[in-house]
Amino acid sequence: MNIHSKRIKDLQKLLKREKLDALVLGRTLETGFLTGFHLDGLLMLVSRSSAWAFMPKMLLADFSSKVDFVRASSPDSLLDGVAAAVKENKLKRTAFEPETESYLRGNLWKKRGFLEHKGLTASLRCVKEGEEIETIRKSCRIAAKAIRLVRPHIKTGRTERSVALELEHVMQAMGAKGPSFNLIVGFGPNSALPHHETSERRLKNNEAVLVDFGCVYKNYCSDITRTWFHGRPTEEFRKVYAIVAGSHKAGLAAVKAGLKTRALDAACRDHIAAAGYGQYFIHSTGHGVGLEIHEAPSISTKSEESLKEGMTVTVEPGIYLPGKFGVRIEDSVLVKKNGCEILTK
Repeated sequence: MNIHSKRIKDLQKLLKREKLDALVLGRTLETGFLTGFHLDGLLMLVSRSSAWAFMPKMLLADFSSKVDFVRASSPDSLLDGVAAAVKENKLKRTAFEPETESYLRGNLWKKRGFLEHKGLTASLRCVKEGEEIETIRKSCRIAAKAIRLVRPHIKTGRTERSVALELEHVMQAMGAKGPSFNLIVGFGPNSALPHHETSERRLKNNEAVLVDFGCVYKNYCSDITRTWFHGRPTEEFRKVYAIVAGSHKAGLAAVKAGLKTRALDAACRDHIAAAGYGQYFIHSTGHGVGLEIHEAPSISTKSEESLKEGMTVTVEPGIYLPGKFGVRIEDSVLVKKNGCEILTK
């Protein structure tokens, strides 16, 4: 059984557990996850025992040649094709995932009597298996190597935007499809803004540099942040960097299957708070990463999830001093039974 037909069977088990007859899917991320076919434009319907795909005629031959475990067709109206299959197979409790649908199409499904049910495919994507893991490893290795190549070129006078563009180019030259999000390059006080919008600001001597970036390789994302001081580090920067590095180390040491994600957040957050900088750690400790740059699980103070072997998550504590500088150290890691593998070395 290939990995994609297995995923459909895993989804069918979830449907049975949740007492649903079927699930309709319209976003390329989910349909690609289930079939391995990542082109836009198709709808899927998965029942407890069957799976259908509805698409424009221009996709049918390509899809059918690659996906032989899903019934493919090209009705005049894709929405009507789904509705006809639902009616013909008496799938009374058919659901859609509101978080993956547009507002307009979600309303269309509701008008047809479909139920809203969150998180079914997201729960399947949490734990990586088979080739997924090696693909994410490769994505992370590309990103980690790229910063090693680019960092020596980040000198006084360079703009934030030019660094971001060079990173993108280097990652693509190594096989990446492109960046996994809008890369964040912050110089000086801009590094104190966790979601700074990369600008034309030029790097000055003796100030912080923060680079948050990643790439997409074969549809899978990587996420990594590196911070350093350009010039002679101030005592304050040295102190803050050491605290964040200690927090990051504590987080990595805590990662293991079965750990509550809020406990991982606490491992990082408590270290920073104990050093007197708790008010300056202003975001969650991490998140899952895979087909999306941010996916389950959430690693935060309020999360009720637990880590599972095979999850890929980020550990990214930070301290941000407004008007001065910020320090964030982030790695993507693979959760293992009794620890983790750092993927972004």
